[in-house]
Amino acid sequence: MNLIYFDHAATTPVKEDVLKEMMPYFSINYGNPSSLYSIGRMSKNAVNTAREKVAKAIGCDAREIYFTACGSESDNLAIKGVARAHKEKGNHIITSKIEHPAVLNTCKSLERDGFEITYLNVDENRFCRFRGIKKFYK
Repeated sequence: MNLIYFDHAATTPVKEDVLKEMMPYFSINYGNPSSLYSIGRMSKNAVNTAREKVAKAIGCDAREIYFTACGSESDNLAIKGVARAHKEKGNHIITSKIEHPAVLNTCKSLERDGFEITYLNVDENRFCRFRGIKKFYK
């Protein structure tokens, strides 16, 4: 029996060429890139090389590339980073009630820090329907 996996939002298979490239770092050069010993420095060099390749591929500076361990960490970093960096422009965030828990938990955390969060309802088609949005724009 063949299994057909439909939840690629949660995880996805690794492409063969990516796996081949990563294999030495799973088995031989597995050092912590933040460490000072030689195996860690090799890992750090690999991470920096990957960062440069990604930056080149999307046309940005390597200092703008951040690697995270998972989608939840990425959501948290992006939302909190943008919210805090632009707080002087306003502290109101609008999201929907059906966002991923990583998004909702990050918004709850920001609420405790003084941000105003509006959680929009969705209709039977999972679309946000709201009135009075103009009050949020000045």
